[in-house]
Amino acid sequence: MAPRARGVAAALALAALLGCSVFKGSPQPPPSPAPPPPPLPVKKAAEEVVVAAWAEPKRLPPAGGAAQILVRLRRRGGAPYEGVEVRLQTSAGHLFSGGKVLVTDAAGQTRDRLTTQRTAEVTLNAGGTVYRFRVPVGPPPEP
Repeated sequence: MAPRARGVAAALALAALLGCSVFKGSPQPPPSPAPPPPPLPVKKAAEEVVVAAWAEPKRLPPAGGAAQILVRLRRRGGAPYEGVEVRLQTSAGHLFSGGKVLVTDAAGQTRDRLTTQRTAEVTLNAGGTVYRFRVPVGPPPEP
């Protein structure tokens, strides 16, 4: 065998040994989406927190845009929960808060602003209670 042919054969054998898909000839499936990152830490609330969170508007146009992220916290009996630390993060785009701690007001509310061009999953940690919701980008699905 010629020296060049031996070099090519050795390279192919090494690539096959390392599991290189280029030489296997079979397409690789697309990678599965990564799980969302763990929520950012906040100070634990003294009692259970009931979380309601949503985006206004609830769907952004195909080019994307900005949505207000509204967070409302209540105590178990329904009373507003003032002074609870809240942190938000997003899978796409960026938040006005930049992941800094927000604190609920006397009405048990706080807000942030999401700017994105792609559908985003917003994760928030409110006093130790984690809540997730999606802000879709694009036209609504056909009925």
